[in-house]
Amino acid sequence: MNPRARHWTAFTILAASTLATGTGFVLFKASVLAQLPFAAGESTWFISAHNLVPRFAVGVLLLVALQGGRVLQLTRREWAQAVFMAVTSFAGCLLQNDGLQRTTAATTAFLTQFYVILIPLWWALLHRKRPSLLMLLASLLVVAGVAILARLDWHTFRIGRGEAEVLLATVFFSALLCSLNWPAFHDNRSERTSAAMFLVEGGLFAAVSVLACRDPVHLLAPYHSPSWIWIMLAAALLGTVGPFIFMNRWQRFVPAAEAGLLYSFSPVIAALAEIALPAPLSRWAGIDYPNQPLTSALVIGGALILAANVLIQLKSPAAE
Repeated sequence: MNPRARHWTAFTILAASTLATGTGFVLFKASVLAQLPFAAGESTWFISAHNLVPRFAVGVLLLVALQGGRVLQLTRREWAQAVFMAVTSFAGCLLQNDGLQRTTAATTAFLTQFYVILIPLWWALLHRKRPSLLMLLASLLVVAGVAILARLDWHTFRIGRGEAEVLLATVFFSALLCSLNWPAFHDNRSERTSAAMFLVEGGLFAAVSVLACRDPVHLLAPYHSPSWIWIMLAAALLGTVGPFIFMNRWQRFVPAAEAGLLYSFSPVIAALAEIALPAPLSRWAGIDYPNQPLTSALVIGGALILAANVLIQLKSPAAE
């Protein structure tokens, strides 16, 4: 496959992964709401970690079912990548989920998108080359779009513990995304590094679940709920396992900064999904998760993020 065709194939697959991830956010929230009745008195650390364990377990089981046990037979370099991805993803998810308990969802969404600024800076430091003005302009468009989308109120915005945790989580997420393009990992087999990453990260969240649990009954209680199990499985396949397997395989063919801009469209997809999905999920699972209205903030914010991605693609050498 020639570079131009490979670039567009990779970009299309990553765009589909972003669509799945954005929709997955609705399922993530629904799975947490469905779990709450089975975790009375537990901390947010437990709820966040315990909800994530089965998602990564599903990833390992799926890849073993498709590839066989050899999918966990890795080289030293593949293990190095898998452990790095697992640790950075684990730290980012844990910090982001805890920060979310101490600040608003809108502020969390806004601060998380700072990886579109951090990724070009990571690569600029690594290659000792300044980011292009076009990339900086596109990054600013994304930040502005997410700020509008999140309806950020600058009069009440402050940097407290929650905001600081989300910003630190973004550092870990940006390092994770950059690692998918590192030349040292270029020849690694993506299905094996993905399986090992899911295994290590699932183990880390399981350890946090056990250590943070106040009542051991809560470790197994949600598994008695068929609705929680089905929502969790859908969230795992659509929002976690599926997208990351494709990202790990195809992001190496798209510049990391460009991929980061594309992923920034995920909050727009999540907001669109919240217009229609929560109500039927609530009726089926017995949770309180109302639909959200279509607003001008969603249209304007989404348009700015879309403009940033179109701008980069029009000027991308690999796309020409």
